[in-house]
This record gives sequence, C-alpha cells and structure tokens, in this order.
Amino acid sequence: MSLDLGISYDGLKYALSIKDSYRTREPLTVTGAGDRKRLLMPEHLLSNDLALLQYDDPLALAVIATKDPESPMALAAATRMGPHAKCKELITGIFEVVGDATKHELVHDCIKLLTKNAFSPESMHVVRNRASNHVVEIREFYRRAMTENLRALLDGKREARDFVDEFIELATSGNLRIEIYKRLVIKLMRSDAVRPSVKFMLLERLDCFPQMVKIQIVSEVNAAPDTAEYQTLKQELRWIYEAKTRETKRENAERSAKPWLSPARMDFATAVGMQNKRNAEANRTADPYRGTRSAMPGFNSREIASWLS
Repeated sequence: MSLDLGISYDGLKYALSIKDSYRTREPLTVTGAGDRKRLLMPEHLLSNDLALLQYDDPLALAVIATKDPESPMALAAATRMGPHAKCKELITGIFEVVGDATKHELVHDCIKLLTKNAFSPESMHVVRNRASNHVVEIREFYRRAMTENLRALLDGKREARDFVDEFIELATSGNLRIEIYKRLVIKLMRSDAVRPSVKFMLLERLDCFPQMVKIQIVSEVNAAPDTAEYQTLKQELRWIYEAKTRETKRENAERSAKPWLSPARMDFATAVGMQNKRNAEANRTADPYRGTRSAMPGFNSREIASWLS
C-alpha cells in the first residue's frame, strides 16, 4: 500500500532486508538473465536504463547510501535517490538525514550540493559524473594495491595467509567486476610462481567469493591436469565439501527436531556429494577397474552453476 508521502510498506520491507544483509555481511544481489543472481554494482545504480526493482525504492537506496562500507556504492545509491528526493518533501528530508548519517564525506558533500541547488539538472549532472569518476578512481586504486600485494608475495615479503586475506578484502572493497575478479583468481590458481599454500587458502576461503567466482574456481580445479599439486588441491576440495556435507546434515537434523523452522535448502556440498555418487556408479558401470584406482573426485562443470544457485 503506497502512501502519498512517497514511501510504501514494501519499501520499508526492502530497506529492513538490506539493513539485515549489511549486518550479516551478505552481498547485495540483483536478478539477471535466466534468474541468476549477480552482485549489485555501482554501475547498476548509476544506470538510468536498468530497472532494479527493490533497489529503486528511496528507502532502500537510503539504507545503501548510509550503511554501505564502500564509498562508490554509497555514492551511487545517493545519486539514484536524488530524483526521488526532488519529487516528495518527505523523501527530501530523508535525503538530508542520509547526508548527515553517511560515513562517507563525498556522499555528504554531493547530497549537500543537490539540496542546496534544489536538485537542478545541472547539479544532478555534476553529481552523476562525480560518482562515475569515483567508481573508476577507486577501482584503479585497489587494482594497484592488489598488484603490489602480489608482488610482495612473490618477493617473499608477504605471508601466504596475509596475502589471501588482503586479496579478498581488496577485491571486495574495490567493487571489482566479476569478470576481472574471476580472471585474477584463475591466474593465481594456474601460476607456477604462486606457492601451493596460497591456493589451499583460497580454497579454504571459498565461501568469501562471489558465486560466479566460486563456480570458476571449482571448474578450474576440476579441469586441471592430474599433477601432484592439483591432485592435492582436488583432495582438499573434496575434504571441504565433505565437511560442509556433515555440517548440513547436522543442521537438517536440528531442523527436523524443530519442525516449526523452515526446511533447509540443499547446499553445494550435499549436491556435490550426490553428484559424485552418481558419477562413481556410472564410472564403475563403464569401467569395472576404475574403482581400484586412486583417482581424485570429479565435479561436473556443467552442473556447478545449478548446484550453487
């Protein structure tokens, strides 16, 4: 039910959901082609040609502009909120509160510029250009930082765990495009100059990566040649998913004891286990001697996306 003031119950619901996502550190996503979830990027918010459903609501945008830890996303949300604030007095007031509450000085300055100039087309144009340029500047800053981090690792000046922690932090904070993110991770996994311990730690932190990057990592390990290093990585990947399978079974058992809770979805680990079992049965049928070999577990790359969805 919409109100004449420019807010709605649905908008409030979206805003609270986004606030919970920030509290639990869950990434904000949008639905793309084929109903696939993709990370919400600053470019999405800055595009006038994209309908972003709940992210087009002024209350939802206000939460992003206030709560997002990264200035490009917060500034993009404030920029998209500007036209809403121009049309409704209540939203104008909320917009001004966002300018005071945000943790980013640039967001505060841009909101002040818009309100001071009564949301004129000229001021909107200036803010939109500043937001677009800021996204590019921040990405370049983090790209250089990631390059320096890798150089320090290869020179022996950075410990493996410190490198992995900083790599994930820089990639997340820099709002890297998924294509670039995937390319960087795969270069690390393929490089002979990168120590195997780094690759193990990347696998250990698999849950920290965006979904499409997870798919790429698992596909890469699965398709790798059976060298000693990659056999060990495949074994590590199997161990990770077996551990997650046990965790999922325990959670499902707890939910079964409490039927008023919603049932758990089948996660990646459970799906992988089921698929590996089916693959093993099919392989034994095709090759009766295969079961006696010490082959590493295989993952069907074509089904990885459906498992992770």
